Parts: sequence; C-alpha cells; structure tokens
Amino acid sequence: MVSAVVVVGATAPAVAQTDDDAAQQAAREIAAARERANQAAEEFFAAESRLELLLLDQERLQVELSDLADEVADLKRAVEFVAINRFVSSGATGIPILTDLRAPTEQLHGDVLAMVVADSGATTLDDYDEARLRLKDKQAELDDTEAALERQKVELVGLQNDAEAEVERLREVEGQRLQDEAVAAALAAQQLEQKRQLVELERRQAEAARVAAANAGQAAAAVAVSAGSSDGNTTGRQGLSGGDAGGRTGGGGAGTNPRAAGAGFVDLTIVCPVQGVSAFGDTWGAPRSGGRRHQGVDMLAPTGTLLQAVIGGFVSHRQNTLGGTTISLLGDNGNRYYYAHLSAYEGEEGRVEVGQVIGFVGDTGNATGVPHLHFEIRPNAGVPMNPYPSVRAAGC
Repeated sequence: MVSAVVVVGATAPAVAQTDDDAAQQAAREIAAARERANQAAEEFFAAESRLELLLLDQERLQVELSDLADEVADLKRAVEFVAINRFVSSGATGIPILTDLRAPTEQLHGDVLAMVVADSGATTLDDYDEARLRLKDKQAELDDTEAALERQKVELVGLQNDAEAEVERLREVEGQRLQDEAVAAALAAQQLEQKRQLVELERRQAEAARVAAANAGQAAAAVAVSAGSSDGNTTGRQGLSGGDAGGRTGGGGAGTNPRAAGAGFVDLTIVCPVQGVSAFGDTWGAPRSGGRRHQGVDMLAPTGTLLQAVIGGFVSHRQNTLGGTTISLLGDNGNRYYYAHLSAYEGEEGRVEVGQVIGFVGDTGNATGVPHLHFEIRPNAGVPMNPYPSVRAAGC
C-alpha cells in the first residue's frame, strides 16, 4: 500500500506538468499564428501605401505633363507665327515643318528658319526644343509610373489573399485550441505579460521624449536669457519652450503641438474592437489618397465579423464618403473611438456597455474589396493618436 501511494504521488506531478506544458505550447502556437497573420497584414498595408504613393505620383505627373504640353503648344505657335510672316514677306509658298529639313526646298526652309532666329531670337527656338525634350521625358516618366502602378496592383491583390488566408488559418488554430480552458488561461497569461512589456516600453519612450523636450526647452530659454542680458532686456524668456509661459514642447505647458500630448499614449481601458479573429499592422501616418495621412489602425477580418464597444459609452451612427458606414463612440473615460467601413450597424444609437456588439466588419466607403475595420482613438475627444499600441495591449 505504501509503495502504491508512493507511485501515485510520484507520477501525479509529472502528469500535471505535461498538461501545463501542452497548454503553454498551444498558447504559443496561437501567438505564433497571430504574429504570422499580423505580419501578412503589415505587408499588405505596406503595399497599399506604395500603391497610394504611385497614385499620387501619377496624379502629379499628369498635371505636369498637361502644363508642359500647354507650354510646348504656346512656343510652337510663337515660332510658327514668325515663320509664316517670313514666308509671306519673301513671296514663298508653303509653311516649313518645324522638324528635320528633308523637303526639296530645304535651303529655303533653312533660310526662313535663320530669319526666324533673327526675328524671335535663338532663345525662343531653344526654349521650344528644350520644352519638347522635357515633354518627351515627362511622358516616359508617366509611362514608367503607370506600369509600376499596374504591377503594384497585382502585388497588392496577392498580398491581400495571403493576409486573408493567414486570418483564416488563425481562425482554425484558435478554434481548435481555445476550447481547452487551460490553453485559454495560458494564452491570457502570455497576453498579460506582453501587455506589461508594451506598456513599459511606451512609458520609457514617453519619458525619453519628455526629457528631450525639457532639455530643448532649457537650451532655448538659456539662449533667450543670454540674448536679453546682452541688450539689458531680461524679459526675453517669457513664452518660450520651457519658459515661464510654457510653449509647444517645454516644461512650462503642453502647448499647441497635437502630437506632444500623445507621445507614448496607450489606452489601457479598452477591449479589442473586433470580437473574433483579425490581423492588423501599424499603419499610422501612412500616405493616403489626396495627400492625407492614415490616422488609425486597419484590422483585416471577414465581412460580417462582430464589432464590439471597446468601452461603455454612447454611440452615434454616421455615413461619409471615405469611411462609409461609421460609428463614433464617446467613452465613459472621455475618449472618442471611431469605427469605419462597417457593413451594417447592430442596435440603436445611444448607451452601450463594454463588449456589446455594435456593428459588423465590411468594406463600405473607400475600402471597396478589402473588408476591414478602420479604428481610431481620440484621447479626451481631441486629435487622433496612434491606436496601434492600445490595440496590441487590448490583446487583439
């Protein structure tokens, strides 16, 4: 009996350890699948940014090409006008073609062009020739850009397919493993540690930015004091960064720089806006059509994926050209959250609680063909701040 007890007591911990190891391994597999999906999404969004830049280049080149064509046409008319006058006054018939002189009357044409130069000056012809060359080069540049644009469109479709496939694989992995409570607990523990590390990183970055701003403010104040002392004026330090009146980045106040207050910002009060599997990347500041900059985080998910309130508050429904079907959520914490490209709303406008389903992923607005959520955070209902760290911290 004793030996039996000893055997049971010896083997039980080993079995428990094995179960724990399996749960940890499953949690790591889920984390790895999420990382692969996010990496695929990041590559897709980077390609999307390259496409936007090419579109901007195309637009710029088309305008420049049109302006050059007008310039060439004006110069051509100026030169032809002088040429016509010379032909009329010389009694010659016909109008010379302002290209290579290969006609039977080549000598006459040459004489007329020489008189054109005499009348209009060599500068006019030089300008005309130089403008034609620039027009030709600009057309070639536009052709190259449009060819690159077509290649980028093909690449973007491939990367979108890859990202959506990774999201589907992630859905399968989570569906298989998260049914086990031990795996879910292990994954939650891993996410908590990741969140702690992320918050610490953001805190250090914010502190470094604060110190750098304070040092810059002190240096500016010292220069102002020195300048004031040199001419007997000691009021030059008022209102500078770091001075008594504060400024954009100094220690005297937050100033008017909209980004300064958001350095290292992480919203720890929210849950993930997507209720289910998604993939996302840090696209803050990426170029967008019309010269805009991206002010949110894009989260790829299949059409119809549930969207939830990240915090308790009040929702408003809106429609606009870029965002399509959108939601504005004014949270109980004073922050405003913006959801765009929804396929449909769930529920009515008004009070919602954290985790309540408020809509569904779609591709309305300018997101046609790419189902995803565009999510923004506006601390204190002010200017947008990069939501990527907050979404990571929320365990999305």
